[in-house]
This record gives sequence, C-alpha cells and structure tokens, in this order.
Amino acid sequence: MFATDERLTEPFGEPQTSRSNDASSVILGQRVRRLRIQAGVGLRELAREIGISASSLSDLENDRGGVSLNRLQIVAQHFGLHITDLLAEVDGPDERAEAIEIIRQCATTVPGVQRGRGVRYQLLGSGHGHAIQPALLTFEPGGSYEDDMISHAGEEFAYVLLGEVELLFGSEVHRLSQGDMARYRSETPHAFRNASSVGIALVIGAAIPPW
Repeated sequence: MFATDERLTEPFGEPQTSRSNDASSVILGQRVRRLRIQAGVGLRELAREIGISASSLSDLENDRGGVSLNRLQIVAQHFGLHITDLLAEVDGPDERAEAIEIIRQCATTVPGVQRGRGVRYQLLGSGHGHAIQPALLTFEPGGSYEDDMISHAGEEFAYVLLGEVELLFGSEVHRLSQGDMARYRSETPHAFRNASSVGIALVIGAAIPPW
C-alpha cells in the first residue's frame, strides 16, 4: 500500500516491527542517516550544506525530541525527495496507486511521529501516484507545533473532528471548532495549535499535491 523512493525501501540497520510513534521516528532517522552516508558526507558537512545546525541534524538522525517538519523539508529537498518519502511506511518499491485505498481504524493502526509539543502527526497512505496526501493530527491539551510553521506549493484543507484548534496562517489566527473546515493556500507558512488547555482535539486534513 505504501511506497517510497528506491533509496528508502529498507530501514538502515535492523528491521523495525513496532507500529508505535517511536518506531516511526527511529525509521525516519535511519532513512536520513542512510541518505547522508550514501552521499558520502559527514554529519557536520551535510548540516553546513543545508543550513541547519549539526545538533539539529543529529537529533533528527537519532530520534531525539519531536520531529520538525520544517527541518525535514530542508533535508528532503536537498536529496530531491518529498517529506512524504521520508515519513511513509516501508512496503517495497512499487509506486503504482491503487484504484481504491481503505485504511481501517487509521487513528490506531497508522504509525505517526511527534511534532512540536503534544501533537501526533500521522500520514494516511502514501502520496505516490495520488493527487492528495491525507493526514490526521491529534492534539493533547495545549498541544501545538506553532514553532514549526511550514510552507509548500499547493493547497490544503482541514476539518476539525473534535475540540477546538487555532489555525496559524502567516500572521493571522483563525479559531476553528468541531465541525468547522478551512481551505487555504499552503505557500503561506501555517500551523495548528489546540485552543484548549484541558481538552484534546482531532483534525483531519489533506495537502494537494503531496509534498
């Protein structure tokens, strides 16, 4: 169901079998490390080339702290990949899109990564061969990734399944409640945060095209 760039089809080191957030983050770090090693560059050299600190790149490779999609975007673009290539599940090199894709109980069966503080970020299916990339965001009370605003070509929509969130769109702040939807151009830096310090929030969205 899920496909990646051929350089990413096998984890670096021992196979990962866990479906937990931690396992997904570990595999992500292994992919980034393998790309760097295959390019024949050291950690400090790559960090200098892409304009981030060596400590930030080391944190990404070694699964320390949450995942910054802003930094991950820089790494992916350097290697001619999409963020979705680095975050996707491993299932072989076949990139043909299925005519229909059904993911059962995706909130509990699809692995995710921690983004920002108190936010679980799950890509729902592979972006390869598709025009859209769905994602599910789960916010703990006070959860946010406002310090990891990101921009990319295309358009996104978001629908609030539960709770209340704030969409940070450039310098604007838009409060969304359960049942509300937003559609916006994704070239403007954007992020979400839970508007509540006591309740959880769930948002489902999609980026067009996958990025």
